[in-house]
Amino acid sequence: MNRPANGPGGSVSANSLYQRKKMSRRWVSFLRICHYGLNNFSRNSWLSTAAVAVMTITLLIVFTTAVAKNIFGDTITALREKVDISIFLKDSVTNEQRDKLISDLRQQPLVKDVRYISKDEARNIFAQQNKQDLEKLKALSVLTGNPFPASLRIRVSDPSKLNQLDGLLNSPEFKAAQDPRRQPATSGVTREAIDRIGRVATFTERTGIILGIVAVVISMLIIFNTIRMAIFNRRDEIQIMRLIGANKSFIRGPFIVEATLYGVIAALMAAALAYPVMLLKAGSLAQYDIITAPTIGFLRNYPLPVVIGLVLVGAAIGVVSSLLAIRRHLKI
Repeated sequence: MNRPANGPGGSVSANSLYQRKKMSRRWVSFLRICHYGLNNFSRNSWLSTAAVAVMTITLLIVFTTAVAKNIFGDTITALREKVDISIFLKDSVTNEQRDKLISDLRQQPLVKDVRYISKDEARNIFAQQNKQDLEKLKALSVLTGNPFPASLRIRVSDPSKLNQLDGLLNSPEFKAAQDPRRQPATSGVTREAIDRIGRVATFTERTGIILGIVAVVISMLIIFNTIRMAIFNRRDEIQIMRLIGANKSFIRGPFIVEATLYGVIAALMAAALAYPVMLLKAGSLAQYDIITAPTIGFLRNYPLPVVIGLVLVGAAIGVVSSLLAIRRHLKI
């Protein structure tokens, strides 16, 4: 009669078999928990529909706020890059004086770039900007000399801090080189326009955050109430599970699965509703000089990470709500 091996090999084999059986039981328990969670979802159809609908609105608000924040941020950055200040120079300024002024400007932390515009280049820029105005072009062609001054065109990182350059621009060295007939001029988008867009962006972001918080609270209350009703409706089943020795995680698990489903389904619905609208309406925003390309490009090229992010947010809201309801109403 053959006897089982008692050596180290037999012990390892028995331990491995035990671990496989243990993992198999855990997997079966997990599948049953998911099955019961799906049953709970279908049983409470009206409450489930309400929870998914409110959660969808919540995720739409969160998603739209995040997209709007990025679009406004890109727009403000692009507008700031268009702002520059021109310092007009006397015709008598030497190359050494000009280079010294450029060097002093580039040492300023606020200054991103300094470009020298010669008299001939200034004339060509004027002609290019007024190529549709025949009268101005005709007047320009009959001029015997070049009335346009040379200038230094300065680009700054933050137009709202242009006053930081006042000390340098009003120094004797700069005053001696500047054309007294022409004051420094700001071109591109005005500071007031940038500030106005910034205020709109801040208002939109704050409004979205407030609405998002309110929607999250409402979603959590509805899910909380849905799970509470599910616990109440299954109180007899829960009592039987206790009597037969079911562990706490097996009893609680289906309610967590149910709440997670609310978040997952709502996230998929929010993505299905928001994506087409954002991709189709991006072009209409571009005609108002709103920079949508970076954000819309990311949404178009990386839809899966965006949807996964929405799913994780929705699932987190559902899980937290269910855990609060379980802690409050499920006494094990």
